[in-house]
Amino acid sequence: MSNAAGSPAQTAVRRDIGFFEWFFDPDTWSGRGGILESLVDTVILCAAATVAAALIAVPVAAILAHYRLAQMTSTWLVSLSRAVPTFAIAALLVPWSLRRGWGFEPWPIFIALFLLAVVPIFLNTYVAIRQVPQGSVDAARALGYDERSILARVEFALGASLIMAGVRVAAIQVVATEPIRAFLGGDGLGRYVRDGFGQNNTTLVVGGIVLIGGLAASTAGVFVLVERLALPAGVRRLARHSRP
Repeated sequence: MSNAAGSPAQTAVRRDIGFFEWFFDPDTWSGRGGILESLVDTVILCAAATVAAALIAVPVAAILAHYRLAQMTSTWLVSLSRAVPTFAIAALLVPWSLRRGWGFEPWPIFIALFLLAVVPIFLNTYVAIRQVPQGSVDAARALGYDERSILARVEFALGASLIMAGVRVAAIQVVATEPIRAFLGGDGLGRYVRDGFGQNNTTLVVGGIVLIGGLAASTAGVFVLVERLALPAGVRRLARHSRP
């Protein structure tokens, strides 16, 4: 990540170099400013924003849905945030961060990505808890479960697949949006697209797009694998049968 002193140095690449020659060059991947360093930087920031959003959005949405509270208000407020572009939020936060001596990043883009991730996680969690069959909840109450146990052991279990889908969508959106930080003085995989435009270098632009798309696709695959390994087979079957 860049520091308060300014943005990272540009990636210097010959304009006549081909994509495959550049991409498979070991020097492209290693060393200071290499792909691996930028990839790790991007993954850490995206994971932090997604995890923070899940830790906030899942319990809040689950509690509100369980007690049937603020359905219209909470959904409206969360959905309203979609109308504000993530780039605009990050750009507005940059001066705030600079005035406090925190530099161009990571806080402006982290907050913007956090707000982006909250939306699908909150909405999916709310819907997942609300759509649990009332008969299952009533049966749990009849067995003596308190409200906390019903939420944790019944509603969460039955809604886990949809909740995980919300986190997966959020993670993919965050990965696909994170490259804008490079245009705000940051680092990460977006620097290749930024530097490519700055140098009129098609290889860098294509390379950045391929890397970002590959990371987004890998993120989707990881979440699908985690869902298959973490969720009981019965819960997955129930989720498939309940989909329209």
